[in-house]
Amino acid sequence: MEQMTKPGAMDINATPLQAPRADDELRRQRARMEAEVATRQGVERRLSQVQAAYARFVPPQLLELLGKESILDVDWGNQAEKKMTILFSDIRGFASMSERMSPQQCFDFINAYLSFMEPVVLAHGGFIDKYIGDSVMALFPARGDDALAAAISMLAELNHFNAQRTQLLTELPPDHPERRGATEVKIGIGMNSGLLMLGVIGGASRMEVTVISDAVNLASRVEALTKTYQTPILITQHTLNSIRHPADFSIRFIDRVRVRGKHLAQSIYEVFDADPAPLKAAKLASLGTFENALAHYHFRRMEDALTLFGDCLEQNPGDTPAAVYWQRCRQANRAHTGEAGETDSATHWRQEYLLGLAGLDDMHQAIFGQIVALSEALQQDSPGTAGRLVGKLVEWTAEHFAAEELLMQAHGYPHSPLAEHRQQHEKFREFLDILAAEIHNGRTSSLRLAFRCQFLLLDWFISHINITDRHLERYLAGRITPDATD
Repeated sequence: MEQMTKPGAMDINATPLQAPRADDELRRQRARMEAEVATRQGVERRLSQVQAAYARFVPPQLLELLGKESILDVDWGNQAEKKMTILFSDIRGFASMSERMSPQQCFDFINAYLSFMEPVVLAHGGFIDKYIGDSVMALFPARGDDALAAAISMLAELNHFNAQRTQLLTELPPDHPERRGATEVKIGIGMNSGLLMLGVIGGASRMEVTVISDAVNLASRVEALTKTYQTPILITQHTLNSIRHPADFSIRFIDRVRVRGKHLAQSIYEVFDADPAPLKAAKLASLGTFENALAHYHFRRMEDALTLFGDCLEQNPGDTPAAVYWQRCRQANRAHTGEAGETDSATHWRQEYLLGLAGLDDMHQAIFGQIVALSEALQQDSPGTAGRLVGKLVEWTAEHFAAEELLMQAHGYPHSPLAEHRQQHEKFREFLDILAAEIHNGRTSSLRLAFRCQFLLLDWFISHINITDRHLERYLAGRITPDATD
């Protein structure tokens, strides 16, 4: 008789079902998810590595200045205008040094040198825009103080580099070419400040983020002039204007030079803080004699200039710029081969100084003419006339600067450039007050005061118009009509 199974009861003789278990499926899902996460993390790591690699070729600071977060956001037409200080440095005699090196030794040398220089630039708020062989081009978005402090520190680091290199060279065989011709590495540093255009240039298959400006060209040429004056740091009048506290540095006027591609002579200054202590002290002690000699030289009184530069060299035989001038004075009876001069080119108002804002242009021209008249009165040794002219100049500049600052406030000029503009006005007033006091007390020679007026005060004013006021004019363009400043 067939055995019956009760409803709901388990048949112990039945074959169990082979359906996949739930925990096996869960493990497979988890494994797929972990594989996807690992793949995604690998892609992200790779992207991060690519981004880091791009940052080594395209400075992230340039992208920030363009308002971009990534190189992927950069495209044609991206551009910005910024005021910066440009620093160029170059190794002296590198071509002859490299002739004694193999290609590998040459690259090892450059990379070792740059490993000392790059951290200094970064530590002072700058960044490397490009390497040009053994040359460095660095940009400093803040004030000129940062660039100048970086230049001084670069020379200090150069001493450390030379010490390390000397130690390494002693380990080479005595007859090794690199050791036989080894000399101390020296560099020249030139700086200029101005408005830069940052942007993207190139074609469809090759683009570059770069800076374009006449200010960059001038910085490069000023660096080249360090060879002429045999001094490690030279800066332009524009950079001097951008330094918040010039008294914190050891600075002296060196020359007015016409550089290739510039129609106006440019004032340049030596910064000698990095000189050896005895040389620096001697330059500071002879500042008065050196300035007096410069005044005679630039006003073409060569015999007196020759004597005074000779006095400088007696006090300080290591003063190479004084030696350069002394040699020029000796050759003054021949065709002048130096780049100095242009004594009267800056005493004529030029159309390039016009901003297109009638009220500002009229006042600029009036102040310019007053400075020229003051210089001429001092050259003629007319203290009474000079006293009246400098009094009027103080009055006019105070009125003009006050009106200019009110104009900036009325049109919402941004805080940072407004603060800098005001500070430059204050620095000009301080310089003018000192000059007025010296004119009235009569203890400084009229020729030295004429030199300060024509080669320092006037150059400052021209620089201020061409950079700082030009920035204001561009901001105001489209906001007010050209005659609204009358």
